[in-house]
Amino acid sequence: MNTQTHGGARRFLLLLLVCLMLIGSAGCRGGSDVPLSAGLVMIEGVPVYDEDVALKTDHFTLTPGMMAYFFYTYGATVLSGLEVQKPFDESKSLHGQMYNETQSFYDVIMSETLSHVCYMLICCEAAYAENVTLSEAERTQLEATVSSYRTQGAAEYGMQLEAYLQALYGPLMTEQDLRAVLGLEALANAFSVTVSERLEAQITALQIEDYMKEKGIEDDTPSRNLAFLYLPFENGSPAAQKIADVMGAMQSIPTPATLQKAEHGTYGEQEHMTPDNSGIAQITAWLFDEARRVGDWGRVDVGGATYILIYTDNGMSYGEVQARSALFDLAFAAWRNGWVESLVFGYNYDCLDSYDFD
Repeated sequence: MNTQTHGGARRFLLLLLVCLMLIGSAGCRGGSDVPLSAGLVMIEGVPVYDEDVALKTDHFTLTPGMMAYFFYTYGATVLSGLEVQKPFDESKSLHGQMYNETQSFYDVIMSETLSHVCYMLICCEAAYAENVTLSEAERTQLEATVSSYRTQGAAEYGMQLEAYLQALYGPLMTEQDLRAVLGLEALANAFSVTVSERLEAQITALQIEDYMKEKGIEDDTPSRNLAFLYLPFENGSPAAQKIADVMGAMQSIPTPATLQKAEHGTYGEQEHMTPDNSGIAQITAWLFDEARRVGDWGRVDVGGATYILIYTDNGMSYGEVQARSALFDLAFAAWRNGWVESLVFGYNYDCLDSYDFD
């Protein structure tokens, strides 16, 4: 659920135009009884008539400024994906351009944004039910992110924090909104991991075996387990000295423990990997190279970071991995649907309809 917090110059100028467009309005109106756009897809809910509310659940509320943050970050990412299939004319509004026969670009983007935001709120509600709050480390990271906005706004655009936020996300965005958004994201991200770990732990070997029999799954190819050290680039380039230190240690003792004891970087492990579930293409290519053997180690540079890898051993068979993934999907859907049914989602339809790029 992580979203991009800083865009490039092109995106900044685009959002600045958005801001200028919105300044003339007084903000969200009191709310309509039904969505203003028939093409929106969202969890069933009730209308909200408070102009200071864009979206709410039982214990959490998104202001119009907070919703703008998601629309102009997550929604912008969705738009980039849509443009691969159909070009978007930036001189026209999202509402005025049809993406398919029944939905405008706005409908698709806002529907995807609402799905993302509502899942975040579900995780927050689940955390609230268990009295889970942000850790001290998460609060520290939140403040560091706010500070980075402040620094970038001043250094690159000569703006105070709030002016910079409003240039990015519209005139309703405030520092308070930013802190609230970052807090909700951090809480949801952490609890989402907790939920995934719980659901995975509840899947038994017998359930996997029964599912494979039921679906006729018979692939015995062993999956692969990986240990890695993540080292972010420094000033746009690989951290040469840190990498050399770790590589030197691995030359002497090529084990996961060596990576785990490294002075720099973040250690991690990934089990039961297959060519279809590995995530990062470069790591997949390295791990599933025909010549790869247990105990091999190496280095891959990916997207602004260096990964030092070691193929530790084998995991479940491909068939077992497939079955476990399917069982997890069923369990997760049941968990999510349970929360959807227990919560009341409130929408200010006027507010949700007010965001655009024209």
